[in-house]
Amino acid sequence: MPALDFESILSDSSRSLADYAAMTVGDDPKLLKQVFDLSLLQKKQVSMRAARVFDLCCERNPGFVRPWLKKIVRELPKLKDNSVKRIFLHILVRHPWVDDEVGMGRLIDTLFRWLSDDAQPIAVKAYSLSILENLSTLYPEFRNELILTLEESIPFWESAALQSHGRKMLKKLTRAR
Repeated sequence: MPALDFESILSDSSRSLADYAAMTVGDDPKLLKQVFDLSLLQKKQVSMRAARVFDLCCERNPGFVRPWLKKIVRELPKLKDNSVKRIFLHILVRHPWVDDEVGMGRLIDTLFRWLSDDAQPIAVKAYSLSILENLSTLYPEFRNELILTLEESIPFWESAALQSHGRKMLKKLTRAR
């Protein structure tokens, strides 16, 4: 099958168009690669729409995302577009990944950095918090660092909902020590 012009297909951000693009990708790994590569181009609207289609494809076929997790983790710190970053984090919340210790270390470092970074949007912090909470059950050795980061960061978070979530997580982590 020849390459499709997903940049043209994703001319607007409607859900029906995203669903159509995800159906077009189906279970074709070459088309999924096209969508993924487009999401990394950092073209504001197009990359966000392509990332959304990638997310929908992975949502419909959870096994589809497995080979991409390492690449997502490797690309996360490089992303400038917060929408793409948020969508990739959304994928990682649903698909915990522990195959590669080096990659997991890189992911954990990135998420800790984003939790403490005032420039990060609330959604990025919230997803980072959720992923770290999930990973703390698999990697209890970083719980103390997570507790310290939360104690230092929560008072400076602008979102009351994020602060509440952080305090609940802090309480849970402190009990699990």
